[in-house]
Amino acid sequence: MRTEELIALLAADAAPRPDPARHLGLWLGGALALAAAAMVGALGLRPDLGAALASPVAAKTLVPLVLGLTALAQARRLARPEADGRPGWRAVGALAAAAAAALVLALAAGGPAGLAAALADRALVVTCLVSVPLMAALPLAALLWHLRRGAPVAPAKAGLAAGLAAAGLATAAYSLHCPGDAPLFALPVYGAVILAVAAAGAGLGARLLRW
Repeated sequence: MRTEELIALLAADAAPRPDPARHLGLWLGGALALAAAAMVGALGLRPDLGAALASPVAAKTLVPLVLGLTALAQARRLARPEADGRPGWRAVGALAAAAAAALVLALAAGGPAGLAAALADRALVVTCLVSVPLMAALPLAALLWHLRRGAPVAPAKAGLAAGLAAAGLATAAYSLHCPGDAPLFALPVYGAVILAVAAAGAGLGARLLRW
């Protein structure tokens, strides 16, 4: 190889490359916007949204939103092979433990009859169980694409974080439509659908993120 060719190769290798984080913001933001627009077009926003967000009912939006943002930070962290994921998992675990404790308290207060009454509207339950995974699909794909551009050393855990992020953000968006405000509805139904999407993310991550 001639000296001029070597210099040209070194210069090309040193050229600035697109920032993966910037690309993630564009793709994830677009995916979330598209999913939210589809949800609003198909289902609409709840008519009392302003009053709901100004009441304790806002917790069913804020908790999945915080979970989604926490898991998003964890997914970005796990894209780097040298990253220490333990602090992120502790934060996710604390949120999960708080939600589980709230469910136990709600069950203790309402009992089986309260749970049955909260879940009596089967159409509402099915709408949630179907809508959130559909809304989470594009954000999950964007996150997995970002992770593939990195080098996660634990593919399943990275996929799990991506699934939790996509599910949390999709659930927060879906809650702006959902009229089911009872804790014995939101906690088990939202929890089940988030866990399902997270499991899908872990499975996809184990297959797609190996290197």
